[in-house]
Amino acid sequence: MSVTPSTSSSRDYDVVIVGGGAAGTAAALTLARYTGLRIALLEKQLFDDYRAGETVSSSIFSMLDFLGVGRDLLDGAQLPAFSHAAAWGSAELMSRDAIFSSHGHGLHLDRRQYDAILLEQARLAGVELLRPAQLVRLEHGEPWRLRVASEGQKTDLTARYLIDCSGKQAAIVRQRKRPIHTEDSLVALYAYYQLEEPQFLPHRTLVETTEHGWYYAAPLPGERVALAFITDADILKRLRLKEPAPWREAGADTSHVRDIVARLPAPSALRHYAIHSRVASLPADENWTAAGDAAACFDPISSLGIGQAMASGIHAARVAEAFLSGDRGMAAGYRRSVFAAFETYLQMRRGFYGAEQRWRDAPFWQRRAAS
Repeated sequence: MSVTPSTSSSRDYDVVIVGGGAAGTAAALTLARYTGLRIALLEKQLFDDYRAGETVSSSIFSMLDFLGVGRDLLDGAQLPAFSHAAAWGSAELMSRDAIFSSHGHGLHLDRRQYDAILLEQARLAGVELLRPAQLVRLEHGEPWRLRVASEGQKTDLTARYLIDCSGKQAAIVRQRKRPIHTEDSLVALYAYYQLEEPQFLPHRTLVETTEHGWYYAAPLPGERVALAFITDADILKRLRLKEPAPWREAGADTSHVRDIVARLPAPSALRHYAIHSRVASLPADENWTAAGDAAACFDPISSLGIGQAMASGIHAARVAEAFLSGDRGMAAGYRRSVFAAFETYLQMRRGFYGAEQRWRDAPFWQRRAAS
């Protein structure tokens, strides 16, 4: 017998954040720790699936300190990342060790655990957490009006300000019909492995280029491994890498990744993610903004992943607080900073891809040479 969800009375908030990933939790914790505003966070998932984005630099520690998240809380969700090795521009593997960095080592994260920890910290800090929550109606106004389906009932919310942290879905960006500039059609095919033997990979990331794109490999907590291939959507389809046999054959036909593939069991899961570079035009004078992938997405070779998402979430929280206190200037500055960061990223990306000249006639590398 089906049960028709009931509707509860309306809940009123100063700020509602849509999306509970790295950007959303950073925004929520910033507002909870440093303002007296009433905050709600909507997250549609229970994080019971695989989540991409594993390696972060040591810059994350200062942001966690700012957000009031003790590093001890990450025990079990992280491994130290001591080095980065890359065969990019030649077949030779070049390594960079964290011991030579003044900031220390980075982290290999279990994203499911990491995101869940930050969500729980936001809840403990006083953020109203609705999860899993599906946004079924969204009406712009003063205030915003939302209807959310969560735990068998539909709840009406109002928000004086909204922060879109819904990732690549960019729910509010699209609802408000803001322009989005898309730079490429990049995708990542991830294979996740549960090891049958004790961890054999060193605590480092490995990157290796091929004719059709590039590989990324990293160890994960819990005797697991993430192996990804980054390419364009049409190339991925042509190579049929979503099929187990072509996937393994392609990995075996490399100079360095093959040593890892040879020791891996069958993957526990294969996941396909759209990771195309894009940037949204955010408003300077409306009662909302966006952060994380909803604002801008970056090629993972740039290392602008979790750390960038958290930084933008913190910035978006400050924009929300300023807007609600009557200061509209910070929103305009944030909008400019998002575009400026994307322009800087594009220059950096050209440098990275320009360093690989072995497959200049291959479509994947031709497209990056022309951009």
